[in-house]
Amino acid sequence: MTRPQNKDYGLVFFGLLALWIGIELVYSSGWLSIRAILQAPIRTGPKANSIAGLLQRPHQAPPPRVWFAPYTSFPEPGQVESAWRSGVYDTFLAYPPSGVASNYGAMKLGPADLLFSQASSQGLAQEARLAMDLGYQFFALDLGAINQGGRIAALCKTVPSCQVSSDGYALLPLDRAHGAWIGSLGGVHRLYSDFPQRAAGFRWAGVVLQPDQWFLPAGSDLVIKPGPRPLVRVWARAMPSNALYVYRDGDLSVSVASRLHSRQRRIWLSLVPGLGRADLCLQLPGKHPCSPIRLARNQPRREISSLVSLGQVTTIIIRALYGPGGEAIQLNQSPVVPGSQEQAVFGVEIE
Repeated sequence: MTRPQNKDYGLVFFGLLALWIGIELVYSSGWLSIRAILQAPIRTGPKANSIAGLLQRPHQAPPPRVWFAPYTSFPEPGQVESAWRSGVYDTFLAYPPSGVASNYGAMKLGPADLLFSQASSQGLAQEARLAMDLGYQFFALDLGAINQGGRIAALCKTVPSCQVSSDGYALLPLDRAHGAWIGSLGGVHRLYSDFPQRAAGFRWAGVVLQPDQWFLPAGSDLVIKPGPRPLVRVWARAMPSNALYVYRDGDLSVSVASRLHSRQRRIWLSLVPGLGRADLCLQLPGKHPCSPIRLARNQPRREISSLVSLGQVTTIIIRALYGPGGEAIQLNQSPVVPGSQEQAVFGVEIE
């Protein structure tokens, strides 16, 4: 009769042991604290010292008009410029629940995007002036996307009503009474000068270059001659043909055309260094034959302003290439543009 009793004691022992192990596992896993977190009421709304908190408006108040700088075109280039952000859509975290009117996501290659990206390529001061002229109330400058974030944070202390958020924005007022700070943006640059041009395609003065067919050497500036009417240059990848689109004046409002200088635009093709000659042809939609263009060492630059098709795509076709000694070469033998790993035959310059 003792054996069954010992068996019962053994079952009780192992049962208590299993219960004790189970309790230890629950405590060590943190499940109780996780459960407490899950059962806690969800707190909504931004932190008071975040940019979203600073922009939060009372019920029924109109949303603020905020220009987020530096400007990023849509779609984004897939690269995170700011050291304060972990993804390209982190900008959305800056929007308060009460709403905001912002410059984010201008239509790809549309007039607004042309205007915004060109202003940003000319510098943060130009971007701020455009935002003020368009009626934006605030300039939210991402301190992690510029070369002198500390300088702007110090500047903010001297500007009435300016605040630096906990998530790395300087929120500057854009009213005329306090807009003198814009002049202090000289020497402050975004980390990647051509960042707004990368996503949709290079564009200037109402000219849009076909995406993925044109490039800038690493570290090069898009603007090669600053001034009231800057001159830019972009190289064409070595392909059988490259394309560009030129807006008609009637497709742009007077104010946009004026800021883009599209009514006075000039366009040139320039021979890449290292080539002796390039025979090109401009193909306009519905017109045959194409218009021949020759670039040579004694005439490496030719204006095509009057030859491009307005409101339509103009295709630049490569017909023949010659080396420095006059020898015929193949497209795959075209020279590499200095400062890059890319082969090219010609570039386009736009003023």
